[in-house]
Amino acid sequence: MTKKLLRDLCKQHKLYVTPSLNDTLYLHYKGFDRLENLEEYTGLRCLWLECNGLTKIENLTAQTDLRCLYLQLNLIHKIENLEPLQKLDSLNLSNNYVKTIENLSCLKVLHTLQIAHNLLRTVEDIQHLQECPSISVLDLSHNKLDDPHIIEVLETMPDLVSQYPALRLNIA
Repeated sequence: MTKKLLRDLCKQHKLYVTPSLNDTLYLHYKGFDRLENLEEYTGLRCLWLECNGLTKIENLTAQTDLRCLYLQLNLIHKIENLEPLQKLDSLNLSNNYVKTIENLSCLKVLHTLQIAHNLLRTVEDIQHLQECPSISVLDLSHNKLDDPHIIEVLETMPDLVSQYPALRLNIA
């Protein structure tokens, strides 16, 4: 992910050549294995990174205005390094290798978390959701969650429960 390649992709998608003027960046399906050289893209609100080979969430410190981050279909094992993204509203981590939901409590306005098709198994794996009261849309489908006590974690999420007052969990 070189600076030149990023500029070329901006031209290809008819975006601004000046990195800081772009509010969206399309970097999906490019085979990237590392996030880098995004420091100049300070105005981003939406970052599309799905279908790459990313193994780690990193180097997003300059994206303080980011609202949507699409990281589905990568090779990510751990949720980390999201602290600079204080305005993040939507995070898609579906189809990765995440075993534990963690390090999201710093995202005070996160409303949508998509984390389907990961490796979540137990109540402990999703316990951190209790520290994320602003989440109102949550996709945990196609994980290996089979403990009926996970409903107790979900019931503590005020925005999720108020949106779905008759919340029920179907456990196969």
